[in-house]
Amino acid sequence: MQFDLPNVRGKYEFNVPLKSLSFLNVGGSCDIKFSPRDEEDLIHFIKNKDPNLPVTVLGSMSNTLILDGGIRGCVIDLTKHLNEIEFLKNSARVSSGAKLSHFINKSVDNGLSSCEKLWGIPGTIGGAVCMNAGIPEFEISDVLLSVGCIDRNGDYVVIDKKGLNMSYRNGNIQDGFIVTKALLKTFAADVNELKSTISIMNKKRLQTQPIGANTCGSTFKNPMGYRAWELIKKSGCDRLSVGGAAVSDIHCNFLVNTGEATADDFVRLISLIKNKVQQSTGVILEEEVKIIGEN
Repeated sequence: MQFDLPNVRGKYEFNVPLKSLSFLNVGGSCDIKFSPRDEEDLIHFIKNKDPNLPVTVLGSMSNTLILDGGIRGCVIDLTKHLNEIEFLKNSARVSSGAKLSHFINKSVDNGLSSCEKLWGIPGTIGGAVCMNAGIPEFEISDVLLSVGCIDRNGDYVVIDKKGLNMSYRNGNIQDGFIVTKALLKTFAADVNELKSTISIMNKKRLQTQPIGANTCGSTFKNPMGYRAWELIKKSGCDRLSVGGAAVSDIHCNFLVNTGEATADDFVRLISLIKNKVQQSTGVILEEEVKIIGEN
């Protein structure tokens, strides 16, 4: 299906393979990929696009499984240009395409505490907000003040954190809203203490996660009162594989591409694990990884 695209200052690309951009190294192509030059360019696009054109926003795809049939319509890539970081008094205004790790490094360089406990979590600020990224003792919502979004009509709106009602691994952003900025609290801190926190987090991840493998992080959310990896191990799923997709031997809530996996391999492995865990424990696992696209 052909769509008339508005004139923009950013860049359109067509029939773009997404596999090489995916952390899992799987998935099909998108029809159109749009990299807006700035927030105003994105607003112009949303206001003037064909109303029937499907739009999908992708960050760095660190927790996204794109299906083998790819994504129809237009994928919006905010990582090319919407990646500014501005430090204010007791806060930082961060564009959603900025990498979380880059924001942490810049904060530490300025002697500021904010998200350093999330060191090692890949992805962008926008993605971190949309999924309320976190570890057991800290979530990005703990330092979030507000988000700037473009709504379905192309209007810019600011939403206070209280208005989001964020929860575990859920930023509760409305469907069709595109997060373009996050205002995050910052606190003056000792640089050496911040670097020590990062070193501890980095060492822990290297010991407990398959760093360097083609993986998209935690596959399942922790059900209330349980840990997903314990349920997976207890159900005998810790050595399962389907095609080129396999449960990591370092952390069984991580799935890895052993070399030639397809997205369908991961989908079938996820389904197999969910079924076995439910049969064994009665607990229904919910995916943390976002699965999008067509088969």
